[in-house]
Amino acid sequence: MTTLISQGPLLAVLDHDNSSALSLVTLFRKIHAAQKLPQPAVADGPTRASDLSQFSGTYAQFAAVMSADITRITAGLGIDWEKEILKTYDPKSAKTDAGKTLRLNGNVARVFNERWLGSSDGLFLLSGVVNRMDRRDFNSAHCGELRFIYRLGYEVRMNGKTYASRMPFTVNMVFSYADDGRNCQNVASLWRVAGIDTDDPAVVAQRLLQGPLDFSRLIFKQMEINAQVVRFPSDLENMENRKFAGQAIYWMRIFALRDGKFQPTRLENTPDVQAILKDPAKQKQLQDYLAGHIAEIDNGTFRIPESLEADIALSFSTAGSARMANRPFDLAIGSEQAARIVAAAGVPGRSPKFVQSGAGLLERLNTSSCMGCHQSSSTAGFHFLGVDRFDFGRDADAIRNALDGNELQLPFSPHVYAELVRRKDYVERVSLGQAPNSFRPHPSAPPAAWESGNPAYVVAGDNMPCPLNADLAQAAKWSCNATRNLTCQALVTNAATSSNLGQCVAAAQNVAAGLSCRSNVIEDSTAKTAANNPLGFNLRAFSDRVSKEELVYKLSEGKLSGYGYNCRPTKIGVPLGRVTRPCKPEEASLAVIRPGSVPEEICAIVGGKGFEQMAKGYFDSGIFAAGVGRGLLNTCSPSRFCREDYICQQMPDFVSSVRFNVSAPALNNLRSRKIGFCTPTYFVYQLRLDGHPNPR
Repeated sequence: MTTLISQGPLLAVLDHDNSSALSLVTLFRKIHAAQKLPQPAVADGPTRASDLSQFSGTYAQFAAVMSADITRITAGLGIDWEKEILKTYDPKSAKTDAGKTLRLNGNVARVFNERWLGSSDGLFLLSGVVNRMDRRDFNSAHCGELRFIYRLGYEVRMNGKTYASRMPFTVNMVFSYADDGRNCQNVASLWRVAGIDTDDPAVVAQRLLQGPLDFSRLIFKQMEINAQVVRFPSDLENMENRKFAGQAIYWMRIFALRDGKFQPTRLENTPDVQAILKDPAKQKQLQDYLAGHIAEIDNGTFRIPESLEADIALSFSTAGSARMANRPFDLAIGSEQAARIVAAAGVPGRSPKFVQSGAGLLERLNTSSCMGCHQSSSTAGFHFLGVDRFDFGRDADAIRNALDGNELQLPFSPHVYAELVRRKDYVERVSLGQAPNSFRPHPSAPPAAWESGNPAYVVAGDNMPCPLNADLAQAAKWSCNATRNLTCQALVTNAATSSNLGQCVAAAQNVAAGLSCRSNVIEDSTAKTAANNPLGFNLRAFSDRVSKEELVYKLSEGKLSGYGYNCRPTKIGVPLGRVTRPCKPEEASLAVIRPGSVPEEICAIVGGKGFEQMAKGYFDSGIFAAGVGRGLLNTCSPSRFCREDYICQQMPDFVSSVRFNVSAPALNNLRSRKIGFCTPTYFVYQLRLDGHPNPR
């Protein structure tokens, strides 16, 4: 049973150019045809943003709204900002007096350049197709949803050189399956796709297009956008005494057809905090809804009234899971009111599956909001990023070389990995005519077995999230891996929020590379500024700061020396610090990694002069390779994920050069088993809105 299509060769067949079956242009053509909207003439070739801009009633409407929102965001920030990468170190371009000094070291908020949305340099690449049949729990008139996810990217030739990358910007085209008249059994059965990993991609593509991807079964629902719109460099955080290892703001909107054009629509379970706080009638409406729908909320299959929902969401990282900016119900309801609602409903006597207390109610509500979910076991504010592709430009070899050092090893977040197990069980049961389990776990929960009524979670690994207290019902809780001597500890605390998760922390005698080695206390600013931001209650949450930091282990902190472990400081861009040490010669060659074994540590690449050089301009793989260093870090693989604010990066090809002396067989051994290394999210340039050429 298939629930995700993410194989690179298969995606290349389905989305090669504008005439391909699943190009974004093709999807807009289908939407325009179904709605009898004008069909623009689009040239052959890869799908460019300039092509999509010609769909004036749909894509162009979205682009106009995003452009206007970015103008409102930069005005609301009230600080120096910059869209053009080559001006970030230019004091003359500063928009504030303080910025003139800060820009001497590139310390300026970097803002998404909306010219990408209409540029011929901008490309939209199919990153994956996601089977969300389980979404029928929210609309029984359909058989769930099918989602086509695209990433913004580019391939640019300048001065005889190719620059290419994807960017932190996803487009999710959502279609609904029409009711099949058999309780969705027929639709579910379509997802038994033979040979999806073994047969010729062209043959598999035809099977899919004649089966589960047959558009005659589909009805367009909406387009969902998640984009990084502001990034605050780590050194700016240090200079402004916020002390996060960098921050970013993500912009989320949904567009649906209304009156013949795309218009913003309400975001599921994401409250309009400001409207609710200003209107006693809306406060009562929300309280009455919660009191009357505890069972659905407990199960995770609820939808608050649209009249209470926002049509825009901003999410924040770093430490996103612990910040009020991503917990809108903490403001819209509050802890005391939530506790009264739970007590009045008699929840403890009902054997709840999730909501056991007022804090548990808020946890369910917050993690069901757009910003709450996208900062729960996500990767840089996203849950699905897709595999890197090399087929989207004029020269695949040139693109491959341009991407080296900027590639992901895993295409999705820890949350999606756990969800795929649940969704597969769901679709399998529907295909057999059985009732599926509709319960939604916590988005940070590990994978579970779904054979019985309640999910049976696997134990959580090193630095993975874990529930700290009794806020969650027993059926929603999971534990740390006791055989590895892990205990759940609060590494990030925030007194302003209703609850926080902990991390599974290793004992001092088991310290290893990559582990969190610092704890943080956050001083939250969101409640103080929520009423003053017309775009969203949390626009100025970048003012949050780390008010206290302590070591978790007794480790050296200064300059690396010898082969002893060292706790690197947050100020260099590593959230909660990072345990590391220099690589021994035998580790540097990767020869110690034997076929069939998955090591916990690996001699990876770490920041150096090459990384700093890239911060001043475009990502250049050659300069990057010449300047990075090596250090011992933790590994990641399809069953071993990185902690919050870290991502699984692929070991670059350039480590097989003479300078790094890694053999081709050793590198191929890693690639074949999908072993990468964990690195801070914003160390990977495809997860930064800056570090890319200015769109033309």
